[in-house]
Amino acid sequence: MGKFRSKLKRHNKGKTWSKGESAISNPEQMKHRLKAKSRFFQPNLNLAESGSAKGLTMEAVHKHEQRLAYNTETTTVNDVAGSLKSFTFEDDDGMSGSGTATQTGTFKTFQTFASNYSSCSNVSFKKLLTGFRASSDLHKEMLAILSALTEIIRERGGSESSTEYFLLLISQIEAATEERDIIAGIALLSMGIKSVPAPVLRKRFDSTAATLQQLLQRFIESSNQSVIRYLIGCLSVLLRAQDYATWTYSSTFQYFDALLSFSIHSRPKIRKAAHHAVVSIIHGSCFMLPPTPVENDANAEGVQKVQQPQASKIKHHPASGRVTKFCLAQFKPEVLANAQTTVLHTLTLLKDCLGGFRTEDIRSVCEHLLSIMTAANVLVRTNCFQALHALFLTRSANLNATLCAKLLAAIHEYRPDRSDVRQTLAWITVLKEGHMHLATLQLDLCMQALPRIFDVFTADLWLSDRSELVVGVSNCIKELLQDCVSRACTTQELADKYRMSVTKIIGALHKVLNAPFGEISKYVILIFSIVFEACGKHFGGELMSSLTTIGKRYESQTALRLQIEHTIISAIKSFGPELVLQALPLNDANGNVCLERSWLLPLMREGANGASLQFFKEHVVPLALNSQANWRKFSVEEKNNVKAHIYELLSCQLWGLFPGFCRHPRDPEYLRKLAPTLGDVLENNPEFRAAVYDGLMELLDDSQSTECHAAIGQYARNFLPRLFNIYTQKPTSTYEADQRKRVLDVIRQYIARAPAEVQAQLFENAQGLLAASAVASFEYDAYFDINAAIVRVQKCRGIETYFEKYMAPVLRNDKSKLVSRDEQKLKKQQRKTYELLRELMTSDQASCQKFTRKNSIMLQQILLEAFSTTCSVCQASRLHCLKSLLDCRTNLTFNDQLVMKAIPEAVLNYKEFSTRKEQIAEQLIKLIVNLYQEAGKINEFVDILTAGFTGDESLITNTILAFRAVLQQQGQHLTKSRHQAEAAVAFLITFIKVMPIPLVANHLETIMRSLSAMTKDTKRYCRIQIGYFLKKLCKRFTTEELARFVPGDDEVTHRRLKKIRKQMRRDTRKKQNEEAQAESSDEELVGDLEQKSYTIDDILADSDSDLPEDMETEDGVATTKLAMSKSTSKSKQSRSTYIREDVDEIVDLADLKSIGNVLTSGSASAAPSKQSKLKPQLINGGFKTADDGRLIISDKALRGQGKNYDDNSDSDGVESSADSGNEPGGVGNPKRGMEEDSSDEEVLKQDPSTKRKRKASDALSMVSGKTGASTRKGIHRSLGGKSSDAMSVKSGGGGFSKAAGTEYSTKKAKGDMKQRGKLDPYAYIPLTRNTLNKRKRAMNSRKFKSVVRGAGTDGTRKGGTACRSGGRVGKSYK
Repeated sequence: MGKFRSKLKRHNKGKTWSKGESAISNPEQMKHRLKAKSRFFQPNLNLAESGSAKGLTMEAVHKHEQRLAYNTETTTVNDVAGSLKSFTFEDDDGMSGSGTATQTGTFKTFQTFASNYSSCSNVSFKKLLTGFRASSDLHKEMLAILSALTEIIRERGGSESSTEYFLLLISQIEAATEERDIIAGIALLSMGIKSVPAPVLRKRFDSTAATLQQLLQRFIESSNQSVIRYLIGCLSVLLRAQDYATWTYSSTFQYFDALLSFSIHSRPKIRKAAHHAVVSIIHGSCFMLPPTPVENDANAEGVQKVQQPQASKIKHHPASGRVTKFCLAQFKPEVLANAQTTVLHTLTLLKDCLGGFRTEDIRSVCEHLLSIMTAANVLVRTNCFQALHALFLTRSANLNATLCAKLLAAIHEYRPDRSDVRQTLAWITVLKEGHMHLATLQLDLCMQALPRIFDVFTADLWLSDRSELVVGVSNCIKELLQDCVSRACTTQELADKYRMSVTKIIGALHKVLNAPFGEISKYVILIFSIVFEACGKHFGGELMSSLTTIGKRYESQTALRLQIEHTIISAIKSFGPELVLQALPLNDANGNVCLERSWLLPLMREGANGASLQFFKEHVVPLALNSQANWRKFSVEEKNNVKAHIYELLSCQLWGLFPGFCRHPRDPEYLRKLAPTLGDVLENNPEFRAAVYDGLMELLDDSQSTECHAAIGQYARNFLPRLFNIYTQKPTSTYEADQRKRVLDVIRQYIARAPAEVQAQLFENAQGLLAASAVASFEYDAYFDINAAIVRVQKCRGIETYFEKYMAPVLRNDKSKLVSRDEQKLKKQQRKTYELLRELMTSDQASCQKFTRKNSIMLQQILLEAFSTTCSVCQASRLHCLKSLLDCRTNLTFNDQLVMKAIPEAVLNYKEFSTRKEQIAEQLIKLIVNLYQEAGKINEFVDILTAGFTGDESLITNTILAFRAVLQQQGQHLTKSRHQAEAAVAFLITFIKVMPIPLVANHLETIMRSLSAMTKDTKRYCRIQIGYFLKKLCKRFTTEELARFVPGDDEVTHRRLKKIRKQMRRDTRKKQNEEAQAESSDEELVGDLEQKSYTIDDILADSDSDLPEDMETEDGVATTKLAMSKSTSKSKQSRSTYIREDVDEIVDLADLKSIGNVLTSGSASAAPSKQSKLKPQLINGGFKTADDGRLIISDKALRGQGKNYDDNSDSDGVESSADSGNEPGGVGNPKRGMEEDSSDEEVLKQDPSTKRKRKASDALSMVSGKTGASTRKGIHRSLGGKSSDAMSVKSGGGGFSKAAGTEYSTKKAKGDMKQRGKLDPYAYIPLTRNTLNKRKRAMNSRKFKSVVRGAGTDGTRKGGTACRSGGRVGKSYK
């Protein structure tokens, strides 16, 4: 019956019934009924026998114990171990040689609802046990059969292996009489047959295959599709397990033919199952897969050695000939003409299995594919392209090089028209994959075929005006260059062998450079960057002209500047700077620098690699010297600051090329001729020193060759003294100070590459200079830094001598002439000395480590004695030295003198040197804590630290911070359960990764309750591992399932699960949005052409959507896979194929060339038909022109009252003009005519026969009431205020704005007059939903008050005149 609720309450969730069906229709939502039905198998505990004392039965108790089998309180280690005993990843049925039988499987392997009624422990049936539905009759039958089989196996003492279930299921199916029992048995067999060992399937092949074939014949007409799919899957697994010899029998091919017959079935699910079965047999048979190595069994190893050669020889399946014969039978002319759906299904099958055919079969199939591609059906051609693309993409060895080359040559003849973009993209994609496959087979054939396709790309397709075609061609060229052409240019021998083909390719690409640039300019330039990378090393001469052309197109303000610079850098890296400067010379005929080419200099520095130092010396240095001379000339002699500044920049940029030429030079031995020039620059040209520093650092880098290091080391005697002199010069600006630091870095690097005798000599000279300079002066500090750089590479004896003479007095603060008496200078001197000592003690040099070990006692004594005389700025380095001493001591104890002295020093300086980047005080404290912990004296260390609380405020602060570090370090020792808990969580992570989901689900409650029962300390300690563990669990189970086992008082775990659920949903949405954006975004070639090419499915997506009307199944669903996945918007488009015709020629569809005239609906050929419907554009906008070309614009034209130039205009224009207050042909107001908008003219020119759509401007007009050519009438007419020019201009409507209701006024009577064919002349207040709002009732009532006031009090006014004068809301009528 219907519902009797008040409609004022707006309850919209009630359920209603159709009229007359309230008593006969059952409700759709039966939540409670289904819930009651689901308890069909569960015993009702309240319905126990009357004789029972407490209303319980032993069976109910047993069921209850099963449900709580793995509760936290009852679970023991023995229970878990017992449940894992019978679990194996591979079933062992006694066929593999092991004679030991496993124990009987337990029913506790799966803890699900169905586990209460079936104690099966075989993992093959987990899908049934975990996904059981009580409402499914099939599931009930399957569960009953599985329970019975399990009981039989257990009664006979079986191990519940897959073999046992397989044999019993076959017997059950053969013995069953009712159809539902047979279907349930087949469903169980499809689950378990996949895990049956292959020897069992081979032994039982004849009887099992015959049974399955009989069942297929029995159910072939059945409406139940699932049973046919189950049978197809079982037969597929059975055939895959057979060895190569079994496929020599005719009976085996009969079973395979039965599967083939279903591959063109009308039902999609059955057809898909048959496709999968055939493809899995062709590619996944046991003799087609690589053999699995067996390590433990010696006999298996012997079998492996025998089978390995046989497996390597089998390249194609013996049944490929049957598939070929079956497919070719579907390509007959009568089938192609009457049953194109069957042809498409066959092509879909070929797409997946063609790579596993024999070479002869591939040849015959390809011949037929090429023959049917001439058909007018675009879908057939599309699927042929897909099949050929899949054949090339598999890189099958059965498609040999000769056949591949012939096939590519044939595909060239099937080129679609350029205007058909999608088909053209598919064609070039197939050719690209074919050439890439041919390059892997035989490179010489590929190189012979490549020039032809490059000619097509560059001469025709690349010049298209369709951007998607340009992008697709560019991507194809990029991949062909990277995968095919680059292979032919790897060595000089290969380059000479394929020089002719590569030269033709380069010539074809170069022709596009000479063509006028348009849309493809960016792609052409970026393609040449790939050409330079692939061929530049051995084809520099052939690419010189292209490089010159690209360089001439460079302009600083051009839009292609970045692309040209990227291409030039690629050329520099491939050719070297020599050839680039030869193609784009920097100097003119007079030897001066060409300013127009100065943009090359930064690119040369960035891209130069493996260049020649000789070229730099002979070509770049003269240009730099010439620019330097011009700089001096214009700055000193002619006082021309502008030109002087230009040549100064040129000089610096030319010298800035030196680091690029030093990057892996080809001729490092030429450095002997370049060294004098570099030394002169270091001495006399400070402005060029930065470039020389960078060049020397490049030569001294570890990535350089040993020859380069040897060459630069020979001139250490020449360069290092000059660098020493530069470093000892006092800087006058911040730039010079920065360069001075750079010099010290060069000295440190250079001194390590210098010969040993040079190092010793320089060290001796540096010490002499240090002794001769005044202590703490600038020169003394400079020489001290130089000595510090040299002493690092000295031998142990040299380090000891230097330490005793120059470092120990400063550390001890002796009264010596080497120690400054000034306190500030002493701090600086001590800081440098401690930093040097720290560097020596922490260095990886063998001599430094030997010095530290040999003099550890002396160093300890000096450091401990110098504690009171050390300034505060040295404490960080001093603590580093103490830590180094502790690290080098092997038998260090907690009560050592060094340890006892280091504790107060570390605490005193803890705050300052633990919050910075150098946390040396904290590291030292933790090191000492470990010593006390190992000795078991941690309490004594705490007592020592406690003494710090008696000091001042700073000491107390440092002591507290030190205690924090101790607590953080020793917190792991406060409870011994931390490491155990961490190890347990790590084990659980591995457990859920390795074990199958049903087994993990069995222990899920135990795991979650154990996690909740962890102490807060261990839970916090393992929070990262637990978070990772929960994320892994949430990916395998739902958060609701996990939260069900978490106690309610564990709020932390519940919050973490909610947070994980939100994050997973957020990640899913983000991934979906990214995929949607990737699909909707336009594929454009940007950057350096890193975007991937179109896939064949993407290219043919639109063309596959053109499904003919006669190619639909009975259900009205498209039969092809791609057509089924088409979007709704695409399906609404017209599905048609176009044939381009010429009026002078007859189209011969049997001709091979006619394939280019068959176009898809998305092609550009349909565009002219749309354009032809548009109105022709008027010359000069419809205005007259004078003899000299001037436009003649009259006042009438400005006012819109002149001649109507639209030939298609009709009476609507007259009506619109009348509506706007002007008669046709009349003279309007010239001022208003100048303010009219052009949009009115478009409205007047609309075709009255077309349906008028509501636009945003209409909605605006209804609100504002300001429009110029409104055709609305009655209550929908415009309600405008007082006419004004400003309002007319602001509204954008143009025309003459006037008060509403003027068309009802009359001169013969007062007020308004009714007109025939029009609504009554009343003004209404619009009724909106806001009027019903109670809160706005008072505001809305004011509108009615104004109407009443206008009709009552002002009724004496003169009708419409009075109302129009003030702008009307309501009018008074008489």
